[in-house]
Amino acid sequence: EQPLEQLFTSLGFVEKKKIGVVGWKMFTTRKKEATKLFDVPHFIIEAIEKVKGETTELLNASSLLIGEKGIRRTNNANEIAHYEFGANLASSCMLQALNKIEVGVKESEIGALLNGKGQPNTVVTIAATGQRFEYANLYPTDKTIKLGDALSLTTGFKGGLSSRTGFVIEHEKQLPSEQADYLEKVAKPYFQAIVHWLETIKVGMRGEEVYQLVETVLPKKQFHWHLNPGHLTADEEWLASPIYQESQEILESGMIFQLDIIPSVPGYTGVSAEECVVLADEALQAKIKEKYPELWQRIMIRQTYLKEVLNIDLSKDILPLSNTVAYLRPFYLAKNQAFRVQRIKSTS
Repeated sequence: EQPLEQLFTSLGFVEKKKIGVVGWKMFTTRKKEATKLFDVPHFIIEAIEKVKGETTELLNASSLLIGEKGIRRTNNANEIAHYEFGANLASSCMLQALNKIEVGVKESEIGALLNGKGQPNTVVTIAATGQRFEYANLYPTDKTIKLGDALSLTTGFKGGLSSRTGFVIEHEKQLPSEQADYLEKVAKPYFQAIVHWLETIKVGMRGEEVYQLVETVLPKKQFHWHLNPGHLTADEEWLASPIYQESQEILESGMIFQLDIIPSVPGYTGVSAEECVVLADEALQAKIKEKYPELWQRIMIRQTYLKEVLNIDLSKDILPLSNTVAYLRPFYLAKNQAFRVQRIKSTS
């Protein structure tokens, strides 16, 4: 019942040297002083400005939670166990939806399969054929899936998101004539980048190293990928990212990552296999194994699949939290085919 100004005055704001406001995300622009930008309702900032001292510094302090060394960036075994539920659910819903894709099925029917167990979504559920935002539609409609359609699918819950983009076809000859080389131009290079990411990333790396790894195998100038090649996740889908150009931020044990690389090649349909993993050193892995044996068993099954079926030499620090990490079917109707690594044996 009290005005905000009165509440802030009672907290001694006039005497403070520095006041931090925690909002939703950090501002990373270099064109303005990011700590002077705020993403909370204006009436809150206005009330603080009215009662703070003349020399009191007012700053955006979201970095305390999600910036470098932010306390929300790493997770313990218990938190990972909770977040794995959402990541696992997203991938289970995604696999269910992938297996139901047929010519003549409606977007809304596929969209319904992308939601599970009554859990709230962290992003808008996407089941969109053709142009994703045609007529400003954000949600699945009653539009019927046709042979040859491009189709985007996304679902996310607290702890993880699963996303796919590809064609409603069974074999390469059904690709649009202007995209006949889609596999070579888009899908295969993307999968190669995903594989390199999974094989290379580890605790102790700098964000810049991961950025340059992706830049080397999937050059930004050619593939026009957006945002960051991998970002942290938690209760919200996009927390922050230590992976960006010239980043000196250290990748730490307990960081939950969305493997999120979004290529955009002009004239071609996109491709996506975004999934959720956690970086864990030996100590954290031992804690998960001890406290959550059923979770550990699921992780081991996923690792075995990645190594023995998809032939990916998975980094020892990666624990897959979803069932479909690196599982990519660019042709939705070819339900028994997915990308895997083929390694050429040396004859020397």
